[in-house]
Amino acid sequence: MSYIHWLRSKIGHRKTIIVYGVIVLRDEAGGVLLQRRTDFDIWGLPGGIIEPGENILECTRRELLEESGLLCGSLHLVGVYTDPQYDSVYPNGDQVQQYSVVFQGPLAGGEMQVDGEETSALAFFPPNEIPFAELPNFYADMIRDALRGGPPVFSPPFSLPDPVDQIAMIRPLLGPELYLGAGAIVAARDEQGRLLVVKRTDDGEWSLPGGYTNLGENVAYTAQREVLEETGCQVALERILGVYSPSSPWAYPNGDQTQAVITVFRARLAGGAPRPDRTETSQVGWMTCDELLQLETHPILRQLNQAVVENLEQGVFVI
Repeated sequence: MSYIHWLRSKIGHRKTIIVYGVIVLRDEAGGVLLQRRTDFDIWGLPGGIIEPGENILECTRRELLEESGLLCGSLHLVGVYTDPQYDSVYPNGDQVQQYSVVFQGPLAGGEMQVDGEETSALAFFPPNEIPFAELPNFYADMIRDALRGGPPVFSPPFSLPDPVDQIAMIRPLLGPELYLGAGAIVAARDEQGRLLVVKRTDDGEWSLPGGYTNLGENVAYTAQREVLEETGCQVALERILGVYSPSSPWAYPNGDQTQAVITVFRARLAGGAPRPDRTETSQVGWMTCDELLQLETHPILRQLNQAVVENLEQGVFVI
């Protein structure tokens, strides 16, 4: 049973955050691959839902192959699309707030074939012939951003007036079983270049601040909200530093299992004074990059810290 079928058997049609890997595949002439989706009967981009045990790059490549028979080369991050304006209701009534990680890459082999299940047609469209007027707003935005190029895209922080705590909503329905979550982590620096860090109350680990996205907010809002809640500091988001999607689950002290896809932002301090909230964090402090790398911490956090430090100045990572 796929993850989404298992999840829906637990939560029904109610709105939930779903993580998608999506690709803007380009042929040698620069055309963009569009698929005719069988569920909505619309043109869209190849992609689909991440499964347990895979990272977001593996998800994207797998979905492309399953839906089109094609292979892609090196993938570059276009952006992360999480706004409530992109919410969808499937024909069967399933409600989704999407958390789509979008890549662009070249065609690298395979044989185009329509699977007849998720896809009814496939075609490469020259950029000037893409039927933007027929596309949902999220697909249109993804393609335009890919064609435009530049740093990975994210929308300015936004939240509806009545956001819903996704974890608090879904855990009573799932119990401790594996949940594929999504959220944000922030690498916020002070004037000396030190990074803002917190000591968590649940497991005692020192880490960069962050948390899960709520229903009704985008991931940039998640980033700012979590830093403020956990540290008392306000931050200005500068850019996407990376997307982190470890394929191994995180086990919380209470037994809850979560595999998360996390957008990592670089940010600067914009106000407030560091203080722990005494609920999620017991201490707040500043660490140099070297101090962060020297932490004796969980392997998932160690890999994240390494990627943050290596790419802090100019790079973008996806792992």
